[in-house]
Amino acid sequence: MLVVVTLCGQCKDKYVSPYKSPNVGYLVIEGFISGNIPIQYMLSRTLPLPGDTTIPKEEGATVQVEGSDNTVYVLAGQGNGVYSSVDTLSLNALARYRLRIHTAEGEDYLSDFVPFRVSPLIDSINWINGPTGVTIYANTHDPANATRYYEWNFVETWEYHSAEQATLEYDTATGYVIARPAAAEIYTCWHTDTASNILLGSSIKLAQDVIYEQPLQTLPEHGVQASVLYSMLVYQWSLTDSGYNYASIMKTNTESLGSIFDVQPSQLAGNIHCLTKPTEPVVGWVSAGTIQQKRIWIYGTQLAGWDYSYSCPNPDTVIHLLPGDAEDSVKARMAFTEDGYIPLFAHLTPPMVTADGYISNFVGCIDCRAQGGTTSRPVYWPPNY
Repeated sequence: MLVVVTLCGQCKDKYVSPYKSPNVGYLVIEGFISGNIPIQYMLSRTLPLPGDTTIPKEEGATVQVEGSDNTVYVLAGQGNGVYSSVDTLSLNALARYRLRIHTAEGEDYLSDFVPFRVSPLIDSINWINGPTGVTIYANTHDPANATRYYEWNFVETWEYHSAEQATLEYDTATGYVIARPAAAEIYTCWHTDTASNILLGSSIKLAQDVIYEQPLQTLPEHGVQASVLYSMLVYQWSLTDSGYNYASIMKTNTESLGSIFDVQPSQLAGNIHCLTKPTEPVVGWVSAGTIQQKRIWIYGTQLAGWDYSYSCPNPDTVIHLLPGDAEDSVKARMAFTEDGYIPLFAHLTPPMVTADGYISNFVGCIDCRAQGGTTSRPVYWPPNY
């Protein structure tokens, strides 16, 4: 067997892949010229594969929207590569618009003029609780049969709870366990995320301009998202046929595993051009029009059999802390400040009438923020929920 392996190894020829890795650092432009909500654009740069480093944001640029009616609107830099209008702009639906960018390095970019497309209203957002989870859908139509090409995005937020509720906290200044104030509550959190895929729909092959049950998102069965209360704010806008084709290719590229035969960035021509370096590719497509919005709520009580609960893998532990016991005080301080324990409630050993310690567990089980959320309640969240 060893001889066969050796001979086969000697017969191997070196394979030279025809794939040429593209240069990196191309400008990436994400956003939409909106006439009914504030405009926001994100500028960043491409990364080499595997792309596991921080995406470089384009700071210090001058970004402006220009209309064919000679209007100019400057977008203010918000930091982290974000440029936006302070308020909603009164754009002319009969005009065409483009984006102009001047970077801090002196490079100039300009998009083609694009038409202002009015999106029809979102008819409804519905959901179906199926065998693999809850799937959320968008429904819309254009009575004039003039839209045909659609794109959606969404922001989702869900409330969730940690495994156990801590009514106490350790005061490092005094070395005592005290009642946890309401402002330091860590049982209830909210997590916000955005769509990770490009969401497109078209009615071009239909007699009527109708989109019925366009899938937007699936919440995994028994997942945390719908454990208490889930909200999704859906955005919808209209694309031109060219914009739709570009987004379709981007969708294929971003969702496929990738191969040497996939369309590469240098082959994916958008409608934005580098004026100072005409051969340099630019990633992105500029569109203009109105954006429609609709929010949906899903209560955990609406999902029969969902039964999600975060089960703590660690058993509760008694951290002893007897008044006046110096050794207990040292051990408790180490447990609460270094070992990651959080006190839950007092522990009594009969016939004692005062606590001789505190039932405790680790941060990952008690502090909901450890699961990636925040204790800041969204302003739009139902007040009595």
